[in-house]
Amino acid sequence: MTQINRRDFIKLTGASAALVAVPSVLKAEIGSAYEARVVVVGGGFAGATLAKYLCLWGDANIQVTMIDKNPNHVSCILSNLILNDRLNMNDITLPYTSLQDNYGVIVRQGLVTDVTGDDVKIVHLDDGDTITCDYVVLAPGIEFIDVPGLKEGAANNFDVVPHAWIAGPQTELLRDQLHSMQQGDTFVMTVPQSPYRCPPGPYERACVVADYIKRVNDGDGHVIVLDPHPEVTIEKETFEQAFNGIYKDIVNYVPNATLQSIEINPGEKIAKTTAGDYAGKVLNVIPTHKSGKIVEDLGLLPVGARFAPVDSASYESTIRPGIFIIGDANDSGQPKSGHMANSQAKVGADAIIRMIASKSSSVDFVHDPARLEKIRTNSACYSPITYDEASFLTAVFAYETTNNSMKLVQDSFASSNSPHWNKDNFEDMFIWSESLFSNSFT
Repeated sequence: MTQINRRDFIKLTGASAALVAVPSVLKAEIGSAYEARVVVVGGGFAGATLAKYLCLWGDANIQVTMIDKNPNHVSCILSNLILNDRLNMNDITLPYTSLQDNYGVIVRQGLVTDVTGDDVKIVHLDDGDTITCDYVVLAPGIEFIDVPGLKEGAANNFDVVPHAWIAGPQTELLRDQLHSMQQGDTFVMTVPQSPYRCPPGPYERACVVADYIKRVNDGDGHVIVLDPHPEVTIEKETFEQAFNGIYKDIVNYVPNATLQSIEINPGEKIAKTTAGDYAGKVLNVIPTHKSGKIVEDLGLLPVGARFAPVDSASYESTIRPGIFIIGDANDSGQPKSGHMANSQAKVGADAIIRMIASKSSSVDFVHDPARLEKIRTNSACYSPITYDEASFLTAVFAYETTNNSMKLVQDSFASSNSPHWNKDNFEDMFIWSESLFSNSFT
């Protein structure tokens, strides 16, 4: 594909190529007489952005409550840079104070256990409290599918074999295990079955670890990448160049290696796969994902499905009206990235405001053809390949009316990737991430 200018690429990320801003006529339709209440479950890039833009676009007509089990959000974006000490946890910890102070979002810490009711919904929290609302937005992120020998609370758990795929203490644990490696030690990691959350990216992580071994341990060590897919699934050219080039003596990429179980023995940890058994001092298992638990608990997953079906024009559940599912948890066919979550959130916020307006009108503002043809979402990311170099990838999706889906836009400006990593990309990565962090949380 033809290259996108990297400076233009960064400009895409601020307002995130995503949307139609809410027309003033719709705000007039809502009117001060109608006040809607929305509860957002989850405070990551999806939930925080949607809560912010509901307040920003809906003015004082919409009361927004955002609930998250954590007091702030720790970004998966850039989290692989914790492993090689390029960043510390404070750099990727994003507080919710601006959402409260600048936009009036009501932020509550807690865990949502149930949602009952139809037109009027009751959100139940683990402390016994309830919140009454008109709409519920689920943005819970991902849950892991159990791996034999690896389960929360089991003897061989994530405290021994970290995933570091939900940023926070797990990220620090994997960093400490990497730093404990001596010359000649092996780092074994698995790639989750597609589709999976990215970033942090698995191939990116392999490069960051290999670079650490190359710089700190004089290149004396190994990274084994166990991939269930037949080949690299994201930025194939870039990562194959890295694995077969600058890291050829460190990285062993193993395709068609589906993880079956793990085993912990004194001095080594073993990943048992369809391609054989692989042992190392550090074992970084990234299990296959599914929607966050609350989505399944509410019956919003069809039997056998990993992610929830939604109306791509609004992200409303196709199973239960009035509940919206945004970000990693939905099955919209778009990448599961923080940038995409930010983008989907704006489409969802726009749709909810239009849905409120439709209640006092005979017009379906959500599925207005003029709106549908404008819906765009954007997924973008930078991948650090060395200590000070990165690649980038971006893709734009457009709404397709015929099958109610989002389709990749195949033009030179909308969808592109860098053919090779460089220092300019690495510097731009921080401009991009700061723009995205600000757009979602401040």
